[in-house]
Amino acid sequence: MKAAIYIRVSTDEQANEGFSIEAQKRRLLAYADSQDWEIAEVYIDDGWSAKDLKRPEMQRMMKDVSNKLFDVVLVYKLDRMTRSSTDCDQLLKLFEANSVKFQSCTESFETRTATGRLFIRLVADIAQWERENTAERVRFGMEQMVMEGRRPGGPIPYGYGKDETIIEDEAAVLHLLRTIYMGGDGIKAVAVKLNGMGLLRRGYKWTAFSVWYSLDNPYYAGKLRYGSKKANGKYASRKKEGVVDLIFQDSNHPKIFTWEEYEEHKAEMHRRSFTGHSKVREYWFSGVLICGRCGAKMSGRYHQNKRKDGSYNKITSYMCVSRQTGKGCDMPMFRQELVEKLVMEWIEGISLDHDQIKEVAVTKEISPVESQREILLKELEKVKERRKKWQRMYADDLIDESELRAHNSDERQNEVAILAQLDQLPLEPKNESEPLDILFELPDLWAVINDIEKHELILEMFKEIELYTDVVKPHGRKGHFIPAEIKRVVYR
Repeated sequence: MKAAIYIRVSTDEQANEGFSIEAQKRRLLAYADSQDWEIAEVYIDDGWSAKDLKRPEMQRMMKDVSNKLFDVVLVYKLDRMTRSSTDCDQLLKLFEANSVKFQSCTESFETRTATGRLFIRLVADIAQWERENTAERVRFGMEQMVMEGRRPGGPIPYGYGKDETIIEDEAAVLHLLRTIYMGGDGIKAVAVKLNGMGLLRRGYKWTAFSVWYSLDNPYYAGKLRYGSKKANGKYASRKKEGVVDLIFQDSNHPKIFTWEEYEEHKAEMHRRSFTGHSKVREYWFSGVLICGRCGAKMSGRYHQNKRKDGSYNKITSYMCVSRQTGKGCDMPMFRQELVEKLVMEWIEGISLDHDQIKEVAVTKEISPVESQREILLKELEKVKERRKKWQRMYADDLIDESELRAHNSDERQNEVAILAQLDQLPLEPKNESEPLDILFELPDLWAVINDIEKHELILEMFKEIELYTDVVKPHGRKGHFIPAEIKRVVYR
């Protein structure tokens, strides 16, 4: 039987807990030898968290699983592979679909039996519970900071310096922004006017997101805000029953707006939320949805169902283009309300994941300069290949752990240098300086804008949203959403 060994170390501190690369490798090779397994490949993610599956060697292993290059995946402990019950379930389904088994050499479960598969899912659920429990403690600590009048981390808003003093030029732009909005212009029109005047937001263009965020943020009126957007464990509007009340706490930092001004323009935003909706149904997510089954685009469809009373139920859905054109994909249609629910849950799910926050924050859309870009991307591929070579040499005992770490460090420096060159290619700024705060406020913004603005904002924030469901024929689900998930998101 051919076996693949997967090794992961997130920090140097884990070496003190017995999880070093060398320790894992020694135990895994000994276990494979005791089972008379042939080692087909070794995958080592050095310095990567198990918060998701976006790790270079994990992605390579998943691809090799699909290509059936081995019969079993062997790890030191389950948490070396994943700490998410959702990711665990995804991996087990991938393994089962390709007849690949999973085995931990230090824990009494595996996937070669039904009992083993059940137990591993239970363990993954417990790990997920521990992670969410930690998130609750973090949330409590942040709430306490707000109650004490201290800002609970995050970037300092536009208009203020690092010491939280007012930057007069930026404050003047914020006052102008408010004046234009209160004069009757919508949030999109305000952004267009400010950009047309050359009043960029620290070098970035104003967008509808950043205009709305500047008007909605009570920090400019001298108060801190904190609150939960969850009700019964699921995303819900703050207007619905069961949502934890928002906390507004006075702070000592200087104000740009008075509290009366803040309440005035918030009342105007609330008024427009009831009068500004378009009567024409808009496809909110057209242009960004990807079929998780075949990779094709998904396009909007509109149809009506006649009710018993003679009225019509208007339904907006999204269908895989490959299915629509008869190319064989069996992905069912997604109701627009389901996509909306999944997107809001996705945002809620990453709001306390600081590693993922950092990853989203640095994501940029680079304008292609094809010849230079292709050369740099090829160099990146060479770096990846060299990493694989060092790992194979380490697995074959041709180099030791210190040499492997030294080579990996060199390759990371090469990667950083290449990425820096890619970043210097000509590009047009597209994102505001604090995209994450605005991303996390999207559920609130969603409630006060019309259909056309929703579509525009989705296109501004997201490049791709990949949808997936195991369901093929969603019959007998009237009145209920099909079980579905977002597999991948690419931000602009």
